[in-house]
Amino acid sequence: MSKGTFSSASRRFGGRHAVVIGGSMAGMAASRALASHFERVTLIERDRLPEKPELRKGLPQEQQAHGILAKAVEILEGYFPGLWQQMVAAGSNVLDMSDVALYRGGIWQARATPGLTLYIQTRTLLDSVIRSRVREISNLQILDECEVVKPVVTSNRVAVWGVEVRRRKQEATEILEADLVVDATGRGSRMPRWLEELGLPRVEETHVRIDVGYASRKVRKLQGVTTNWKTLSIFPTAPRETRLGALAPVEGDTWLVTLAGALGDHAPGDEAGFLEFARALPQPHVYEMLRRCEPVSPVAAHKFPSSMRRHYERMTGIPEGLVVLGDAVCSLNPIYGQGMTLSVLAASLLEECLSEQAPRAMMGFGRRFQAKLSRMHDMPWTMGAGEDLVYPSVEGPRPLWWKAMQGASGHLQSLAAYDPVVTTAFAKVMHMTGSPLELAHPSMLLRMVRGPQGEGPGESPVMQFPEGSAPPSKTVASVA
Repeated sequence: MSKGTFSSASRRFGGRHAVVIGGSMAGMAASRALASHFERVTLIERDRLPEKPELRKGLPQEQQAHGILAKAVEILEGYFPGLWQQMVAAGSNVLDMSDVALYRGGIWQARATPGLTLYIQTRTLLDSVIRSRVREISNLQILDECEVVKPVVTSNRVAVWGVEVRRRKQEATEILEADLVVDATGRGSRMPRWLEELGLPRVEETHVRIDVGYASRKVRKLQGVTTNWKTLSIFPTAPRETRLGALAPVEGDTWLVTLAGALGDHAPGDEAGFLEFARALPQPHVYEMLRRCEPVSPVAAHKFPSSMRRHYERMTGIPEGLVVLGDAVCSLNPIYGQGMTLSVLAASLLEECLSEQAPRAMMGFGRRFQAKLSRMHDMPWTMGAGEDLVYPSVEGPRPLWWKAMQGASGHLQSLAAYDPVVTTAFAKVMHMTGSPLELAHPSMLLRMVRGPQGEGPGESPVMQFPEGSAPPSKTVASVA
C-alpha cells in the first residue's frame, strides 16, 4: 500500500504538529485521528517497536487474547480501509456473537441473535498489523526507543508548546515543538506527577480494588473435536465464586486458554497448578479441553489490582494543548474486554472535538475533550465496576442507586439465560453499538415482569472428543 495523508469527513482543525506519547492501541488510534487534522504527527514510544508480531517489554498483557468489539471494528475499518480483511489473512478469527457460549449467573445463557461481529487474536498480531498501517501515513513519524522526559510549557504555565525527549543511549535531551500533546501511555502514565511539578494538585482518582490475576497459555487445537461454539467463557457467580475461564481461538490453529480469579484467587503459573485451577471452575469445559491439548507456550500471568479512573475533567489549570486518554484516564477490569474499544472510541472523540474547534485555536480544547471523555466513560465504568462491587470485600464507592441497579441487572441476566432478545440486548451494550438505556426500555421492563419468554435455559455447549483422546473425568456429566 502506498503512503497517504488523510482528510476528515468534517472540518479540519488545521494544526501544525501534534505529539502522541505511547505506541499501543490508544496511541496508534489517536495518531491516526490526528493525522486528519495536523500537518505532522509524531508518535513517541519508549520501547523498540518491532516490524513483525513479537512481544515487547512495555506490554506484558500482549500474551493474553484480545477481542475487538463491534464499535471499534467499525471505527478502525474507517481509519484503515481493508484492515479486517488484512487481519483475517494474518490469522485473526472472525466470529459472530451467536458463536459465543457464555456461562453467567450460574447458567448457560441463550445465544445472541446473529449480527454482531467479533474479531479475536493475540495482542501481538493486532498491534503489529495496525502499526504497519500507521507506518503508511505520510504525515506521521514514529520515534521508538525514545523517552518523553516531560511536557514543555510556556513561562506562565498556561499552555504546552512541546515535549522534552531523550533518545535511547543518549544523555542529551531535545525539544519537539507541538500545538497538541496527547498522553496515551496507559495506566502507568507520569502525567499526574508532571502536573504536580507544575504546581497543580494531584489528579483525583477513583479505584475499585478487585485484585484480579489472570494467566494464559496457548495449546494446539485438538483435531476432530465437535463443538457448537467457537469461543467459550465461564464467568463466576459473585459473590460466592471468584474464578473465570475462557477458550479463545487465535492464530496458528491454537486455543488461548485464559484462567482468572478475583480477590487474590489467582491462577498459578506451574503446570499442575494451572490445570487444577481449571478443574475448580464452575463448569468443566475449559478443564476438559485443556487436559487433552498439547501446550505450545508457557503460562503467562498478569495482575490487575483495581479498576481506576483519573478525573482530569475535575481539574482546573491544566495547560492548554494537553490531553490524556486511554488507560491513562480509565482502566477497566480486563475480564470485561472493553479497554481497547474505549481507547478507539477516545480517538474518534478526539477527532470529533477537533472538528468542532475553531481552526488552530487550542483555547478550551483540553477541558472540553476531557469532559466529553469522562461522560463517555461513565456507563462502561458503572456497569463494569458495578459488577465487581457485588463482592462485599471489594473497596470502592457504592452510590445509593447502586444496589437497585445491580438488582435490575441481575434480573435481566437471569432472563438472558432463557431469552435471546435479552442476550442480544446485553451483547449490543457490551459491543457499544447499543445504549445501556435500551435495557431500561419499556419492552425490556415488560419482559422482566413477565419472566422467562424463551424455550428454556441456554443449551450446555457441546464438546465431543475423538476416540483416543484423554478419557473424560468422572465430573463431566454436562460435557457431551
